[in-house]
Amino acid sequence: MKNKLLKGIKYLCITLLLCLLYGFTVKKYDNYSGKEYVQYWEENKNLFESVKQNENLTFRNLDEYIKTNNLFLYGEFHGIKETTKIDFELIKYLNKKAGMKIHLAEIDFSQAYFLNEYLKNGDEKLIDYVLKSWIIYHGHNNFDYKNKWIQIRKLNGINSEDSQIRVYGIDKVQNINVTKNHLKILLGRINLSIDFPKEENLFLEWTKDKLPKLISTINLKSTNINYVTDIEHIRKNLVDYKTTTRENIMFLNFNDLYKRYDFKGQKIYGYFGEAHVLQKEMNNKKDFGALVKNPNSPVKDKTYTIISRYLDSYMDAPSKYLPFFLRSNKKHTKTGVSCDNTFSLYHFGISDLKNITNKKTNTFFDINKSTSPYKNSLRLIKSTGLLSLISGMKITDKKTSTTDYAQGIILIRNSDWAEPLK
Repeated sequence: MKNKLLKGIKYLCITLLLCLLYGFTVKKYDNYSGKEYVQYWEENKNLFESVKQNENLTFRNLDEYIKTNNLFLYGEFHGIKETTKIDFELIKYLNKKAGMKIHLAEIDFSQAYFLNEYLKNGDEKLIDYVLKSWIIYHGHNNFDYKNKWIQIRKLNGINSEDSQIRVYGIDKVQNINVTKNHLKILLGRINLSIDFPKEENLFLEWTKDKLPKLISTINLKSTNINYVTDIEHIRKNLVDYKTTTRENIMFLNFNDLYKRYDFKGQKIYGYFGEAHVLQKEMNNKKDFGALVKNPNSPVKDKTYTIISRYLDSYMDAPSKYLPFFLRSNKKHTKTGVSCDNTFSLYHFGISDLKNITNKKTNTFFDINKSTSPYKNSLRLIKSTGLLSLISGMKITDKKTSTTDYAQGIILIRNSDWAEPLK
């Protein structure tokens, strides 16, 4: 028994030593191979903007890209305070500089309906109603995610009517009950009162078999055409609910809304989890950002993607998804997140950005210039560590470069977590 214990301790010590050696070697090599990149930034200080976290980025380096792009995507790691702050800064910048008033979000069509109702009437219970049904658990009962919509309403309040922001939900149906509620409101507006089946599968069958017949009986007056079109959009999403992948539904919904609301030539902003905004497939899977580059996409050559990287920050993580030894006894747990941890997550090239920035800053890097070394490498996209393996963020095409995935990088250092409401 004693020998087994000693052998176990020996193996544990060897494993820990190998992990430390691996981490040390990775960081040393990354620092050595990053000298060209550090030099690039030192010689091109005009290509990045760094501010303290109590200040706002101006995004002056985005000005030139507004002229040639119509869709701007920003990808976050969910649950981090500074990312939600930068999200709203981008909204303000694009709204003022480019007249952006179309905001795509990682919510479904019905959730967007209730958020737009909030933007009109100011009833904050509508934000709570949507966030509690949101697929992103980090945002449930959360001050920072709720505050975003409050700030957008304030911005709309000082804007002229034709500059006010509206949110469009392109995600797969996230909550059947929210969708039912929206559908009931729409049917009520054309004087139809329907009792839906309570059980989910029966309701989905009803929308597939009975709802089309109901729609066909509606007199398409000018006063109700939009309600009928909304009902049909919901019906299509419910039919696809169990048969179509989430990313494909996002792309189909985007195309439908693009045509319906005539987005052509307008500036559009979308805020999603990072995987959804990358313009090249990962792990043999094309997410929304890659699908909008398809030949049949209306913005195939007019999309600009920004992603974030983090150092020594904190995340609001849903406790139920954490291992027992990491979770708190509350619904939300404050966990550390950093892109320079070789055990959990390490993005090659993170040391380059660390060497030229300060703690407690947010920095926007334009990596898309013709002379950018990121056009010839995969730094800041290629990663290693346990989270990298679990998340499926593995590069499919090794012949690509960083700027094939994203054209702007925001480095966030020492952020607090997105704060749960008390």
